[in-house]
Amino acid sequence: MSARRRSAPPSAGRGELRLLFFLSLLIIGLLCVVVRLFSVQVVEAKRYQALANDQRLRRVEIAPHRGIIYDRQGKELAFSVDAETIYATPYFIKNPALVASKLSPILELDEASLFEKLTKDCGFAYIARKVDEEKAEAVRALGIEGIGFLKEGKRYYPYDSLGSHVIGFVGMDGRGLAGLELYYDEFLRGKPGQLVAENDPLGRPIPGGVSKLISSTDGNDVILTIDRDIQYKAEEELRLQVERFQAKGGNIIVMNPRAGEIYAMANEPTFDLNGFSETSAGSLRNRAVTDVYEPGSIMKAIIASAALEERMYQLDDVLHLPSTIKVSDKVIGEAHPRPPEDFTFTEIVARSSNVGIVTIGLELGKERMCRYIEAFGLTKRTGIDFPGETYGFTPPPDDWSGSTIGNIPFGQGISATPLQMIQAFSVLANDGFLVRPHLLCKVINAKGETVKTYPEDRGCKVISTQTAREMRGILEQAVNEGTGKAARIDGYRVAGKTGTAQKPGEKGGGYEPGRYIASFIGFAPAQDPQFVILVVIDEPVGTMYGGVVAAPVFKKVAEFSLRHFRIPPE
Repeated sequence: MSARRRSAPPSAGRGELRLLFFLSLLIIGLLCVVVRLFSVQVVEAKRYQALANDQRLRRVEIAPHRGIIYDRQGKELAFSVDAETIYATPYFIKNPALVASKLSPILELDEASLFEKLTKDCGFAYIARKVDEEKAEAVRALGIEGIGFLKEGKRYYPYDSLGSHVIGFVGMDGRGLAGLELYYDEFLRGKPGQLVAENDPLGRPIPGGVSKLISSTDGNDVILTIDRDIQYKAEEELRLQVERFQAKGGNIIVMNPRAGEIYAMANEPTFDLNGFSETSAGSLRNRAVTDVYEPGSIMKAIIASAALEERMYQLDDVLHLPSTIKVSDKVIGEAHPRPPEDFTFTEIVARSSNVGIVTIGLELGKERMCRYIEAFGLTKRTGIDFPGETYGFTPPPDDWSGSTIGNIPFGQGISATPLQMIQAFSVLANDGFLVRPHLLCKVINAKGETVKTYPEDRGCKVISTQTAREMRGILEQAVNEGTGKAARIDGYRVAGKTGTAQKPGEKGGGYEPGRYIASFIGFAPAQDPQFVILVVIDEPVGTMYGGVVAAPVFKKVAEFSLRHFRIPPE
């Protein structure tokens, strides 16, 4: 029998290939998993850890107690009080629309904005920051699930508007926004703490999860040079005079001419620090530091000082003055017309003669005049520890017109801040030294240790002691016999100078008729000055003379300050 041929079995090689293929796929898949695990657990571990933490960890900043601001006598001018902040855990709010309708009338907030906060996809949302106790209690009484309360510090100013432009204010986040609250914010605000808690997706604490409290560090206390009582008196008298003359506004500064300490600084109109958000931006500005004006006849004391320092004149030198004087294309006369007359050098300042001071200025010359204006600090900032100080303006010598040298001696064509003017005038009260004005006495920490003090600075010498003392005598005569009689104080020697200046047109090109700034600057006691006071009244109605409008304010504030500092009469 012949043998039967059998069919060949499937190739063993084909099955091995199939097995190898699936094995390769498995290996590649495993490698992909390993690579991905390596990427997630090693390469991108920090990023994913951060994402996980953001989902699980809730961080709440714990605001520190802001430091207290004191006056020089230790009276509290600004401090923080506990206030309630209302927040929501949106996951727990069952009926956001109903809750929003209940909270809206109590918190005086828009219902739609409340609904938006209550429906956020998160575990925490602020509803209202730092509300008063009455509102917080009304919300707490509703017993709404998902509504919670936090204690935060709220800034409080016990004297409302007292020193408002100097002290400034803070924002909702506890950071300074204006004034000394802003300038010394680094010292006052402290260092915030933090509460870290681990929560589940519904915002509930995870038992045994992360819980960490980092305590806050309270801010330092700041002690100012401001004297609360003098500040109050200065504000009150300024306000009354602005009202009396229906003026646009005014400024007043009281300063120690030797140390540069400012006892009072005020502007009118003022505002309530506890309601600053309701005040227009323009009214929040400390115009004694940020705004310039033309000083008028106060400038005559600076020009006269330069002439004495240059030994051009002696106090009893006599000058024959015509009724008017022509400088380039401009004819300059007196505030009150008079015939040609003899004046001593002293009388020119004491009686505030425009013709006389222009005569002195022409002889002094442009170069020397500019040099002394700069030396008295009128071309640069004072450097006061306060934000927003602006420059004054004196035209560069190369830009002077033919009549400029005739305008500047009586305070036209030059501008300065009230602060610059009181610094310059203090040179005469301080034996010729120019000191830097300042508002800080010292900063102290919670232990009572001094963290910072304002450095003592004698200042730079501008004129000789002899010239300064001669000018004090001239300015004393200006009060006793000249234009400043309304500043006289019984029992005390007072020195000072009046100023009456036309206001430049707002659109430029000359001066506007009927718009004046009335001012007076002086110091007492004249023989040993303890303070310098500048009063500026903007656009008084009825009269524009500094001796009538501003000098009486000086007198009342100076009388009060003399008693306050217990300076005995002569």
